[in-house]
Amino acid sequence: MPKNKIAYWILAAVLAAAFGFAGFLKVSASPMEIEIFTRFGYSLWFMYGIGAAELAGALGLVGGRLIDERLPRAAGMGLLVIMVGAIGSHLMYDPLFMLLPATALSILLLGFLYVSRPATV
Repeated sequence: MPKNKIAYWILAAVLAAAFGFAGFLKVSASPMEIEIFTRFGYSLWFMYGIGAAELAGALGLVGGRLIDERLPRAAGMGLLVIMVGAIGSHLMYDPLFMLLPATALSILLLGFLYVSRPATV
């Protein structure tokens, strides 16, 4: 198995687990998530929407190839947009160390997007 393919599936699995868990916490209205979104001044509907998008993105990362080979990259790009928003929100309302999870996930997403890029001829 080529190294890129191994890296692809490792990153897809790690990211899907992270975003699946984060999305589940949001859609299940975890008190921690409610506190965070309230502190940021966002509505609970926004929290539910972000959670649903994270769950859909997690599924797209690992199962998207069954539908279309481009879907995992699209899921990764969508999740990266969410992470950029999360970084911005944390920058405005939290101490800098709170940026670590969103920044780490963003870096992993960039790695995923790199290894999942189409082969050039």
